[in-house]
Amino acid sequence: MTRPTDQDTRGIVDPRTGFEHFELTRHLPSPDLAWAVDCYWVVRWDMPDGESYEQRVIPHAAVHLVFEAGAATIEAISPHEFVRRLERRGQVFGVKFRPAGFRPFLRGRVSAVAGQRFAASTVFGAKADDTARVLAGADDVNGSTAVVENLLRSLDAQPLPATGPLNAALGLIAADRSLTRVGDLADRLGMNTRKLQRLFADHVGLSPKWVINRCRIHEAAEAAMRRASVDWAELATELGYSDQSHLVRDFTATMGISPDQYTRRAARTPTD
Repeated sequence: MTRPTDQDTRGIVDPRTGFEHFELTRHLPSPDLAWAVDCYWVVRWDMPDGESYEQRVIPHAAVHLVFEAGAATIEAISPHEFVRRLERRGQVFGVKFRPAGFRPFLRGRVSAVAGQRFAASTVFGAKADDTARVLAGADDVNGSTAVVENLLRSLDAQPLPATGPLNAALGLIAADRSLTRVGDLADRLGMNTRKLQRLFADHVGLSPKWVINRCRIHEAAEAAMRRASVDWAELATELGYSDQSHLVRDFTATMGISPDQYTRRAARTPTD
């Protein structure tokens, strides 16, 4: 099975334990769709009879198009954690859109659907349901990328003027830990704060402050999982927090447990 050390696990709570129960693979989009799609992801599991596993996920700043069991669903960007119970045998094919990549398909403000889960046919029409039925007949949906890309191309969506700059802004937030304030990000992008907030609401769905905070919490959780020991005061400085207590408060509020508890849980979990 895919292991936490093999790939980016940011957002997956306690990935070492999770990867004992499911496989995760990712696929890159074709070049003509790379402006909209970050990656395609596939989760597959086969649980023994009578057993189940609950996986918690702290979402990224992204909308997902999800195909499972003959149904196609849009899972819009959400500030809330996602919990999925795995039972019996199953597989899911997902499209993770780039932060501003879903807006041209939606043809409306992403903030209007933030936190919602709804039928993909609302956006993609009956072809979404047709695609879901095709994937439902596949033994392994890892080979279904071309089918899904045909669906995405069918709307002939094109990037908007703000799509590229906002995708780049999210990349900047992830790469530059010194960007901890919305005003600093606006200055870096050469625009005022209010305009940046309006663009985020329209194209991303949530505020730039939320995106910055979520990115830092993902990094903190990833560090806790990968490092043999964590100096939380030092990590707080690395992530641009004013002090350790600020990081601890944000981490606990987002992850549901304190950084020390999360570190101890990761240390107790075997990797093979």
